[in-house]
Amino acid sequence: MNNSPGQLIVLAGPSGAGKTTLAHHLVERFEFTAFSVSTTTRPLRGSEIEGVDYFFVSREEFRRRIESGYFLEYAEVHGHLYGTSRELVAEEISRGGTVILDIDVQGALQIKEAFPASILIFILPPSPGVLSGRLSSRNTDDPEVVQRRMEMAAWEIRWIGSFDYYLCNSRLEDSLLNVESILRGCRLKMVNTSFPQEVIAFTPDRFAGLEHWHGRRVIVTSGPTREALDRVRYISNRSSGRMGCSMAMAFRDAGADVLFISGPACISHPSGVDTVPVETAQEMLDALVSEVEKADLLVMAAAVSDFRPSAFHDGKTERSGTLRIELEATPDILSELDRTMDNMCPVMAFALEFGPDGEKRALGKMKRKGAAAIFYNPGDAPGTGMEASSNQGKLFFSDGSYVEVKRSSKRYIAELLTAAMGRYFMKGNES
Repeated sequence: MNNSPGQLIVLAGPSGAGKTTLAHHLVERFEFTAFSVSTTTRPLRGSEIEGVDYFFVSREEFRRRIESGYFLEYAEVHGHLYGTSRELVAEEISRGGTVILDIDVQGALQIKEAFPASILIFILPPSPGVLSGRLSSRNTDDPEVVQRRMEMAAWEIRWIGSFDYYLCNSRLEDSLLNVESILRGCRLKMVNTSFPQEVIAFTPDRFAGLEHWHGRRVIVTSGPTREALDRVRYISNRSSGRMGCSMAMAFRDAGADVLFISGPACISHPSGVDTVPVETAQEMLDALVSEVEKADLLVMAAAVSDFRPSAFHDGKTERSGTLRIELEATPDILSELDRTMDNMCPVMAFALEFGPDGEKRALGKMKRKGAAAIFYNPGDAPGTGMEASSNQGKLFFSDGSYVEVKRSSKRYIAELLTAAMGRYFMKGNES
């Protein structure tokens, strides 16, 4: 198993803030890190080396790469184009490495949108005077260029609230220690680390079956979906996305190749997985159509909205007395996939049910959807379910067997469910 899922750490800030020095320090200090060399159209400076400091290309070649989808992010800064290779970053992360990016603020914001699990660190000197002095002392730019960079810095600081960390780069020795601490702390967060083997060692039999998923392709859906009424309001549900994220991490930790398709959840996406953000039930269905026949398992943990407004108002609906909304059903994702796919992969479904007949309804859902298994969790159990960090229930299999799961954290339960699914398929229940 991979003990350290890949991560993406982005250092950004105004030109002259010192982010390059800090980025190179991390790569020199930690063997699990790799520096992502950016591509640029600007001329080579001084002692810079091709392929070490930057990949230098013509403006025409850069534009060609934009059109081919080569860049994870790109931006024009001070009259020159800069970009980050999507493939190089993906390769390093897939090996479990931590990629360090030293880029501008525009690029960092693009990275966060494309890779929500990335960690953004904003670097800034202690004062405008210090920044101006650093730019002037480099002797690479004339006074007019320095002034433009200072004006750009005034724009860049407006986006500091979109970053995860702020580091004032005043005294270099302190900054080096602080950026190391950020990296270490990020790696210790549960969302960024593999499930501890020390926990598994306490009850190893309960986690038998995890090994089944090594090298297999697993799709996990997560979070709520939203169905827009107008450009401000929408119909959704209280799902936090925590259970789906936990399932994605569990399969990732077991060595699976995970595709994570998530609605707008309120928690961070897991690192080390391919993520596709969606909003509506239809978008989730569309994302699944091209993927399920290539997968070994679909984990349908998303809380998909069952209804949507039959009409969309392009603007903001004004408040004026009573509002009547006509609703229509959203696509039944599993039924649509089962109907249209020639080689549908096995499905693990989820059922949040209320009342004494909850188990019966969950079993009925498993049969209707043609699922291999379904995790029934009682919505009326105190402290569990939506918006809670814990859960409980029963994992029912189509062969009539089941595994009962006592109330625990969702991350712990996800590991138990992943192991149980592995044991089930290892018994020869692949279809």
